[in-house]
Amino acid sequence: MRVLVFGAGAIGSVLGGFLAEAGHDVTLLGRAWHLDVVQRDGLRVSGLWGEHHIRPTAVATAVEQTPPGPYDWVFVCVKAHQTAAAALELPRLLGPSTNVCAFQNGLGNYETLSAHIPRERIALGRVIFGVELTPGHARVTVCADDVVIGAPPGGAGEPVVRRLVEALRTSGIPCRAAPDILTVLWSKVLYNCALNGLATLFDVPYGRLPELPGARRLMEAVVREAYQAAAAGGIRLEPSTATACLEWLFTRLIPDTAAHRPSMLRDIEAGKPTEIDALNGAVVRLADAHGIPAAANALVTRLVHAKEQFVRAGR
Repeated sequence: MRVLVFGAGAIGSVLGGFLAEAGHDVTLLGRAWHLDVVQRDGLRVSGLWGEHHIRPTAVATAVEQTPPGPYDWVFVCVKAHQTAAAALELPRLLGPSTNVCAFQNGLGNYETLSAHIPRERIALGRVIFGVELTPGHARVTVCADDVVIGAPPGGAGEPVVRRLVEALRTSGIPCRAAPDILTVLWSKVLYNCALNGLATLFDVPYGRLPELPGARRLMEAVVREAYQAAAAGGIRLEPSTATACLEWLFTRLIPDTAAHRPSMLRDIEAGKPTEIDALNGAVVRLADAHGIPAAANALVTRLVHAKEQFVRAGR
């Protein structure tokens, strides 16, 4: 299988790296600060899934440097605010049978991609493992569940998706297929909305948040507002109620990722924009569209933007 990882940062490096180690033809496309080291020394992956030293087939820091196709898959692993720019580049990378799988946080990525790529070529992936990235080294720190891949309505066919799932699974990445990937992605959005912004604002790992009564109340309000907005938009969520979701969050997901610090905080510290508008901000937009309040999500969104501005002003 030939794979191009478009946005080989933390998640993309692990996905592409494991596939390359398993014998697939993998090109990593990403930032020079990371991939120049990979080009010279190889990619090191460590942490929960063991120690690996991997030589991808090729690395590139610009689209023009990527080896000619055709590729079987292009993985889109860029940040949500970079999706529109990536979508403009993708059509020239696609061969007649190339499919695209987006492994991204937040809402709106699929809609942006499908404006430039035929829907029948698109699959979506839910990633809920955490990675700390330094030049040439991706360390898997936490994992709350399998990678889940599926096709949205009208998207890539089930046999194509299942072949990708099998390739990832046999490479060593826990992975499974899901028939209702949009519901699965919303579950990740709920997790991110409850945790990322608040852990960024308070500068704590996820496991500290429920210990702080004020933070816990905000988390509960964020999740309940998201359920109200989704219900107004006719979106099916799983678990089916906010109460069940909060129970799952506090008893399963947070304990499994308690030590993780959000990549959103690292983005702010580096002076980069965050994905808050594709997370809590997206919940606010959906709520606004249906005339219902989402005050907690709006507060988190505004405060994260304020922190972005303060950090940039101090650089």
